Amino acid sequence: MSIACDSKQATIIAVHGIQGTHRSWLPVAQASSNLMSWHTPDLRGRGDAFRGSSQKDYRLDGFVQDLRASIQALPAHTPYVLAGWSLGVSVVLQTCLTLLDEQAPLPQALLLLSGTASLNRTQWFKAQNTTALLQEIAEREQRLGLLEAAGHQDVAWTWLANRHHDLYAQLPRIYIPSLIIHGEQDQDCPIEHAHRLAQALPQATLHSLPDAGHSILGSHTELIASLIEPFCSLHTARTAV
Repeated sequence: MSIACDSKQATIIAVHGIQGTHRSWLPVAQASSNLMSWHTPDLRGRGDAFRGSSQKDYRLDGFVQDLRASIQALPAHTPYVLAGWSLGVSVVLQTCLTLLDEQAPLPQALLLLSGTASLNRTQWFKAQNTTALLQEIAEREQRLGLLEAAGHQDVAWTWLANRHHDLYAQLPRIYIPSLIIHGEQDQDCPIEHAHRLAQALPQATLHSLPDAGHSILGSHTELIASLIEPFCSLHTARTAV
């Protein structure tokens, strides 16, 4: 999904969470499309994207591969920003580390919403057997009020493949301007995760939302748009052609 405009500033590639699809970002993208072009891809197992057949197809490096395909589809020399919500934050951070390892061009800025570098410190799901896990997934889907949800089996494989992942020790390598936006009432990914991100990322700015929970893309749409527009404009205008 893309929302194009006559932007002279930024192209934002925005990644959904573990149970979401590209539609998760649509409210914010529509609220800020006057200044920026948005690309909101469905990662594997979501929407019309590739569907895996087992847990190994849903490891974080697979999602990185999907996101890099969107980056590579941009016109040459296009300044871009990577944005992630919830699990999308982990995907964005892992993508940056992969780009650094390969000495590939980096994004001009990062938008990190309601996420973490340490999936091993989250408790999105607690079930130890498949039947109970699928039930938890269905219940969380309803609680988050997602515009469109991923298939329950795809979510289960994603969780099982990545629940022990931890990128925290590598964050100081990511020397990219980063705007962290996080709800102080977030029960799925508590605000402590945002504080840890802000402490470890060398160029991070944290904006906490006192009355917000996890689903801030829908609950605080206009505020988020007003925060990211100047941030993205500042950090992409310097390199825009």
